[in-house]
Order: sequence, then C-alpha cells, then structure tokens
Amino acid sequence: VTRIGNSPDYPDRIFIAGKVGVSRSENFGQSWQDVDLTTGWGYSGVSHVEVSGANPDVVWAGCRMNATSRVFVSTDGGITFKATNGYSVPLGNLSGLATHPSRPSTAFALFSFAGSPKILRTDNLGESWVDISGYSGTSAGFPDVAVYSLLVTDTIPETLWAGTEIGLFISEDNGKSWWYSDNGLPSVSIWDMKRKGRQV
Repeated sequence: VTRIGNSPDYPDRIFIAGKVGVSRSENFGQSWQDVDLTTGWGYSGVSHVEVSGANPDVVWAGCRMNATSRVFVSTDGGITFKATNGYSVPLGNLSGLATHPSRPSTAFALFSFAGSPKILRTDNLGESWVDISGYSGTSAGFPDVAVYSLLVTDTIPETLWAGTEIGLFISEDNGKSWWYSDNGLPSVSIWDMKRKGRQV
C-alpha cells in the first residue's frame, strides 16, 4: 500500500513510495525516475509520500521510524532525498505523514502504537522531532488511539485536525492541547482529509 504524492503547482509531477525508495514522474506516470533509499528506508509493506503544501520542492517520504529506519526529505523536488534524524524512542511503522500549508520546514509523522507518541512534528526539515500528542511528557488531552491523517488549516496555521480511529480531534494552539470534535461528525475512522477551497 502506498500513498501517491503530488502538488497542484506541478500537476504532472507525482511520487510513489515502494520497497526500495521513491519513484518520481514528471509526466503523470508515463515514465519514472527511481530514487533508491534502501539504507534507512525500512520498508514495511505500507509507505507514505507527501509533497509540502508550502513548497512543492519539499517532499517527505517514509515507512517507519526506529533505530535503523528514518523519514526522508527532499528539497529539490524529489530528485534526491536525505534521511532525517530519529526520535528519542523507536516507534516503528508510520500510519501517516502530513505537511504544513505555509511552513515548508514543518511536517508531521503519525503513529498508532498504544501508550506511545501519536503525532511527531518537525519544524526544521527533520533535524529534530517533538511529540505534540503528549505521550512524552505532560498530557495534551490526546486519546490513546490510532492516528491516520492530519490537516493544518491554511487560514489559521496554528489549528490542526487529526483524523483518528474514533473520529476527529482538534488543536487550536499548534498541538499544545486537543479536544474531541463532537459536533455531529460520527465516531468513525478518518483515513484522509483534503482541502478544496474553503472546504475539507
């Protein structure tokens, strides 16, 4: 299973992540350039690739984050990638990746392990990661459930929406605290969220 990454700035440039790394196409899949990331890639059967919403030349990709595997980032449109730094504890397979609509150096790695951080954020292209779900320190009110998707609102960049296995959780302070969105949206798994104009 893989997520296809692309950007409205370059609609014919698409990415897929697979067993040995990332493949890049500039002509909507008619031909591909392979970027081998076997060292530190850690393929697990599920891989993720996301193009930055702030800068289409920044591309994030990964399968897992542990002692030997990393999330990778490209700053040249996916021609080359480098491994980001790890987190203070090994976490294993990613359940998602997300980017920020106005901060190209910011990305989010999502996880689903019980009793462990659920959302890590980097603000420096992966030089360091912080837990914004509250499992590495003071509780932020985030539930101990699987997280599959995350969306940063483009109108209020401090507002985060996290799609979990039990519904939507929202932070209005960039992850310092979270609350459950019980405004009629059912308690179902939210696998993905996309913006279209002012709608999600």
